[in-house]
Amino acid sequence: MSNRIPIEGATALVTGAGSGIGAATALALAARGATVLCADLDAASAEKAAAACEEAGAPRAAAHAVDVADRAAMDDLAARVHAEHGAVGILVNNAGVGMSGRFTDMSAEDWAWIRGVNLDGVVHGCAAFGPAMLDAGRGQVVNLSSGLGYTPSSTEPAYVTTKAAVLALSRSLRADWAGHGVGVTAVCPGVINTPIIDHTRFLGDQADPKVRKRTTRLFRRGHKPELVADAIVKAVERDRPVVPVGFEAWAGWWLHRYLPLRAQQAMARLRP
Repeated sequence: MSNRIPIEGATALVTGAGSGIGAATALALAARGATVLCADLDAASAEKAAAACEEAGAPRAAAHAVDVADRAAMDDLAARVHAEHGAVGILVNNAGVGMSGRFTDMSAEDWAWIRGVNLDGVVHGCAAFGPAMLDAGRGQVVNLSSGLGYTPSSTEPAYVTTKAAVLALSRSLRADWAGHGVGVTAVCPGVINTPIIDHTRFLGDQADPKVRKRTTRLFRRGHKPELVADAIVKAVERDRPVVPVGFEAWAGWWLHRYLPLRAQQAMARLRP
């Protein structure tokens, strides 16, 4: 069954739509004629994104404040959306947070926090909206993984783990859902200039002001979020399985496929 869905006239829901990649994606979908539902933990940011979507050409846009880490809240959101719009045609599970620090510097709360947003948030989005898409027999799910989802790092074990899990989940769901008309894409951005760095937890030796400043400077020089938004739009239009974004993400993708494991492990020990 073909799952390709025209963006014009579709209903799209984007999590983490208040800023960065989520905001850019919401605007890109709006400009192509989609009804865009902007979901974000910050209600004011969601409202601002929805207003921008209407200005960009969306026939309709709405804001929803929701914590993607809360399964009940996501289920409630899905119930409201389905009652008003029916099954969404495009679901972008974008909400995410960052963490830099070695495994032994992380508390149980740190792990629960990053897993709750980066991995559980994607699971909750797929579980809340996926069944209706399957019943409708069409649609595209886009899950935000990362170039670090296939590039291990000694100083980012939690972030790498959550993003690798999103990549694995996406590929598994794709194998299952494609036969029911629903495509699933994992998008894996490299270094992108977004506000995520402002909300990243720096732990242990990574909390050194010099390290934090160097990391922040690196991200400020990263690709624009619109580059990822454009890749997401193309992924929806072409039903792509895995989409690295940025030269560093593509380099990591090919290295993880062809570089010997011993060399990959040596690279993982390098400080970013």
